[in-house]
Amino acid sequence: MEKLIIFYDDTKAGCCRCVSRFETYENVECRKASDYKDKTLIFATGAKVGFVFESENGKVPYAISHIIWRMVGDKKEEHMLLVTGGSREFRAIRSATKDMEKRGYHVRYIYTRYMLEKYKVKEEDAIEWMLTDIQTGQIRNDIKEKYAGMTKKEARKELLRELRAYGRFRRKSRKK
Repeated sequence: MEKLIIFYDDTKAGCCRCVSRFETYENVECRKASDYKDKTLIFATGAKVGFVFESENGKVPYAISHIIWRMVGDKKEEHMLLVTGGSREFRAIRSATKDMEKRGYHVRYIYTRYMLEKYKVKEEDAIEWMLTDIQTGQIRNDIKEKYAGMTKKEARKELLRELRAYGRFRRKSRKK
């Protein structure tokens, strides 16, 4: 497996718990985002870069944004985002992706807590599942195959069903 550098928001317990599982794998280096708040250049060359954070009302935490703005990394690599929760996760993903695109980085692997629960991945197996997906790109191919034979109308209906299922998931998680 290629080297993977993960920057994480160490102020959130969910992010720290997730990163502790990443650390058990070789070729995965985990770095606290708070250690880089005062740095002007952050080097992450020769590896894919991942960001683990919790959405703050649709915004990316400042420490993670600071790293995205100041990072020097490989522009040919495909990078990863993992949102462990928070409100308005998709807005945070969109914001982080746009920031990285402005800097010339490509985000290909995006994971959310909802996605892991949808595919019924256990918390213990989630990290291994993500790392194999990063290596093989299998999930992306599965999704393409699912929508490949559909007409535009069928695809729109399926996406609307997915959106409704996500809304039910958010309402259910707010009640907990």
